[in-house]
Order: sequence, then C-alpha cells, then structure tokens
Amino acid sequence: MFKRIVIALVLSLVASLTVTACSATDNRNLSGQAAQEALNTVVKNSVKKMTTEGGAETLAVGQTTYAIIYDPTAPEGKQVVTANLTDESPATFDSLETVSLLALERLLTTPLLEDAEVTLAKNIFTIQGKDFLVEIFVTDDLVYKSNIWSSTSGSQDPQIVVIKYGISDESRTLFNSAVETAPAQ
Repeated sequence: MFKRIVIALVLSLVASLTVTACSATDNRNLSGQAAQEALNTVVKNSVKKMTTEGGAETLAVGQTTYAIIYDPTAPEGKQVVTANLTDESPATFDSLETVSLLALERLLTTPLLEDAEVTLAKNIFTIQGKDFLVEIFVTDDLVYKSNIWSSTSGSQDPQIVVIKYGISDESRTLFNSAVETAPAQ
C-alpha cells in the first residue's frame, strides 16, 4: 500500500515538473535569440487560441478606448467588430488587420525587429527598437497585455492592449450589435 502511495506521489511530481518545464516563459530570464524564440512560441500559442476560440481586445490610446472583438466562426468579412467605447458610437465590422494580436504576429517577421533587442524577465517580454518599445505581458504562455510606445507617433502615451480569449456575453452582445460602415462619399 505504501509503495502505491509513493509511486502515485512520484508520478504526480514528475507530471507537474513536466508541465512546468514545457513553459516558454515561467520564471525565466532570457535575452537575444533565446528570448526571440520564446516570444515566437508565445505569440504562436496566442494566435492559435485566438483564431480557434475568438476573443476580445481592449485598446486604449490616450483618452480613447476601443473594443475589438474577433469571432472566427462568423462569416468572412464579419469576423471582426470594433467599437469606440469612449464616445459610445455604434460597433462596426472591420478587417482582420485591426486585431492587435495578429498585428503582433506580423511584426515579429518584419525587418523592424532585425536590430531590436528582445528580452524576457518576470513573464514580460521587452522589444526595444530604435524608435519604439513594446512590452508583452504573458501568463500560461499566452499574451494577455501589451504596451507600445513609439517616438514617431508624437505621443508620450503608450498604446495599451488587453486581450481576453473566448467571447464573453458582454462581448457577444456588442458583436451582435455591429452595423455596416457607411461607404465614403
């Protein structure tokens, strides 16, 4: 009996260590190529979860806050809805390019990062470029927040994005209220 308890305890310990060891970020301090590879893994995991389950982003720029909701099960052209939460204007359909997490995935493959320094400390990736700084906050190997500063934007305020995976009832209600954007005159 004692032997079975010990075996069960050892197996559970090994299983928990295996799960912990699989994390690209937890309790790690990385820089250079190792940090870049861990960031690529985290963004890939995040994009996979977002494109499978959908999700919502809250984007704050200065004094204005936007909601961006992505539903991969919606018909093409109606998968993304944006809404200005500050002025409470109607939610409208938008393109995939407005989803910040997908933009982050594209950023990782651009020449902008060739000379940038990527580090990871305390589950926060930092990308320091010539004219920009990006902080990417991670939990369970998923992006949940980012802060972006750019000297070329002319603003001292960061662009802050908070990501929620899956679509809450509140997000679903906002998504379902979306209207077509009026064509430009």
